[in-house]
Amino acid sequence: MSAVLSPGISGGLTLDDTRAAPRRLVAPAPLATTVPLRSQLKPPAGANRGTGIALVVGLHIVLGWGLTTGLASKAVDAIKKPIEMALLPEVLPPPPPPPPPPKVVKIEPVQKAAPPPAYVPPPEVVPAVAPPPAPIQVVQAQPPKETVVVAAAPAPVPAPPPPAAPAVIKREISLACPGYEAVLASALEEAIDRVGLKGTVQTLIKIRGNQVVDVLPQSGPKEYYKYVQAAVKRMRCTAGGADEVQVSLPVIFS
Repeated sequence: MSAVLSPGISGGLTLDDTRAAPRRLVAPAPLATTVPLRSQLKPPAGANRGTGIALVVGLHIVLGWGLTTGLASKAVDAIKKPIEMALLPEVLPPPPPPPPPPKVVKIEPVQKAAPPPAYVPPPEVVPAVAPPPAPIQVVQAQPPKETVVVAAAPAPVPAPPPPAAPAVIKREISLACPGYEAVLASALEEAIDRVGLKGTVQTLIKIRGNQVVDVLPQSGPKEYYKYVQAAVKRMRCTAGGADEVQVSLPVIFS
């Protein structure tokens, strides 16, 4: 195969395919006109503008076709991410702890011992007085005279019996203090929180009529003395059978 270059009509080169031609290269003839190289490489301005317009029109056609066929909605659906919603249970605060039960002060009733029997002194024993001896009569050898008779001394009078012991009069004394436990518990609750000790305060109270007139702590933690005195004086007691009653009252702090 051989290629022969020959000048064309427009001044260019044409390639003729002739199989029988000899293999030789023929130089081209000089061009009649000379065309600048810049004008051959630069495309015409009208061709660029037409290509841009064609591209814009084609893009609008593609967009219109996509909108009519629903591709835009499918693209929006593909862009959107699924939104997951979950209902979280409301966390409620824990309920407040129940208030502590009221502290009950245990007061044990005091059993009064029976009064001792009255002292009765033993009767005085008066010894019997022995009678004096009879006088001795002296007889002389004289003429008889009148006999003198000496009277004996009178017997002693026995001592009177001792007086009988006075009879012991027994009286029943009653004491009632309604609601004293609640009164002591409410009055001593602050004292327990402040002092914080455990123990029993043994108290001697004096009741006159319907009022506690005196409170005397005898034993126990001394830090509670002033609180016990103020709390016991709030009690309302009724004493029957006596104008004044003294009672021992133990107040327990636990």
